[in-house]
Amino acid sequence: MNTNDKLAGLRLAMKAAGIDAYLVPSTDPHMSEYVAPRWQGRSWLSGFTGSAGTLIVTKNWAGLWTDSRYFIQAEKELAGSRIDLMKLRVAHTPEYKEWLVENLEPDQTLGYAGNCLSLVAARDLDHKMGKHDIKVDATHDLLDYIWQDRPAAPQKPIYIQPEAYVDQSAKEKISRLREWMHRNRIDYFLVSALDHQAWLLNIRGSDIDYNPLMVSYLGVSAEGKSDWFVGPQRVDKAWASSLDLELFTYKATAGRLIELHGQGQRIGIDPSTTNLAIYEAAGGHTTLQKSSPIPAWKAIKNDKATSHIKNAMARDGLAILRLRRWLDSEEAKQKTEYEIVNQLTAFRSALPNYKGDSFGAIVGWKGNGAIVHYDPPREGSAEVGERGILLVDSGGQYLDGTTDITRTFCLGDPTPAEKQHFTLVLQGMIDLSLARFPQGTSGVQLDILARQYLWNDSLNYGHGTGHGVGYFLNVHEGPAGISSNPRSKTTQYPLEAGMVFSNEPGYYLEGEYGIRCENLVQVVETSPGWLAFDTLTMFPFERKLIDSDMLSHRQIQWLDTYHQQVWEEMKDLVEGEERSWLEEACEPLLIDAAQLI
Repeated sequence: MNTNDKLAGLRLAMKAAGIDAYLVPSTDPHMSEYVAPRWQGRSWLSGFTGSAGTLIVTKNWAGLWTDSRYFIQAEKELAGSRIDLMKLRVAHTPEYKEWLVENLEPDQTLGYAGNCLSLVAARDLDHKMGKHDIKVDATHDLLDYIWQDRPAAPQKPIYIQPEAYVDQSAKEKISRLREWMHRNRIDYFLVSALDHQAWLLNIRGSDIDYNPLMVSYLGVSAEGKSDWFVGPQRVDKAWASSLDLELFTYKATAGRLIELHGQGQRIGIDPSTTNLAIYEAAGGHTTLQKSSPIPAWKAIKNDKATSHIKNAMARDGLAILRLRRWLDSEEAKQKTEYEIVNQLTAFRSALPNYKGDSFGAIVGWKGNGAIVHYDPPREGSAEVGERGILLVDSGGQYLDGTTDITRTFCLGDPTPAEKQHFTLVLQGMIDLSLARFPQGTSGVQLDILARQYLWNDSLNYGHGTGHGVGYFLNVHEGPAGISSNPRSKTTQYPLEAGMVFSNEPGYYLEGEYGIRCENLVQVVETSPGWLAFDTLTMFPFERKLIDSDMLSHRQIQWLDTYHQQVWEEMKDLVEGEERSWLEEACEPLLIDAAQLI
């Protein structure tokens, strides 16, 4: 079935169910960013493969809402599908809820699957539709009727995190959660988000590409045994017994919640990560709705985790070093972007503790680099030539850390414009790296440091500057972030010592090239009440792209100090030609003092 055939099938199912418009989000029952194949319905229906987007289908129209990171990609993937691209946060383009209000008549019905919207999102949708007498029906997962070979919920292997890499014991974490439950008078708290469960139990899985997670629910009891809805056959029974875990199947979650509610248990949920169907099974309005404390705990990496993360970063730099040297070799001639992705994965997979990539590598040659979340296809990837800009954004999952690094490489000689744009981006990344700020500062207050040089040239980028990064967990995590969006709860959340973020300004010239400089940084306390960033990523920046005349003395000092740190952290990992290459790449900038501004 092609996209239009699938839409025709959905419209038949909508007619049979009495639904006038159908909403297909991008998430799963756990509000995950990356989802298992079973819940990739929006991608299956529309052909758009980006990680963020909302599809609306009516009797004679369909639209896909996504943000500026995916505009170019979506235009290509939706071509010929009869699905209109609706560009979020662009003048005169309504949000999808506004569009529904404007285009549905009173008493018409909007449908969606109730297990794939959070309680927060479902309530907001109900409120907006109800004001205009539009009905909402969350009882139909219509994809089940038309997706004939729809994958089942995954049941891949689960493993216990090795003791050497555990930041804190699972018993201590569960005890901390129970103390929080007692303070909030909660008898049973349902942990729905997959990374929250993995962190709490110190277990990892492989149900979802790039994220070491398993699809499950965890019900923590304030007293006695807790419940893990994961499938008894997937878990070591002795380990589960040591944590007082009762094992159930994944499908048993709703029935168990109904049972506990009937017994008068005070059930607590996080409304932002619990879906509507599970909320109703837990007792609906009688449940206690509290934001989970786990994201804030999980975001702060202790000294043990930090030490491991730094080791992982140095090893990961070795994979990037080998890729950069390989790109200049004869073997790399006439290779496609897709082949470069595979080569980078091969370099990482040879490293100790490697468990997989942390996301699909973005490798964009020339104009493809301007597609912010470009995913090189197996067929049709660009062949990398002898001169141009190659953007490589990638990361690895290791037992001792999660990495995310972007480097912009130049093959051949750069143009003056390429050097100028690269240096503007690098200046912003350096200034954010140098920031000193008082406790209580949030990401939205720091974002301008990364954009200021681009803004001075009337340039900008459409994505956030920094996202949280997990410890051998999700490459994107909350609760804090760095962005210019003042309405985002993430960017309003205060930064705290121990949190790890990306620092990744960029510039994208459509059809020409993309530039991004990304390091991971950790918030550290410099003195009572004051915070700064410690850079974790270890790999030098492309020397030939740096216009030294544009840099201030302070920026040059930072760059030279950083490159010296890279050399010290990586020199014992390399030898021979690799060591010589690294030593040259980390040499100080040779600039006469009179040139410094």
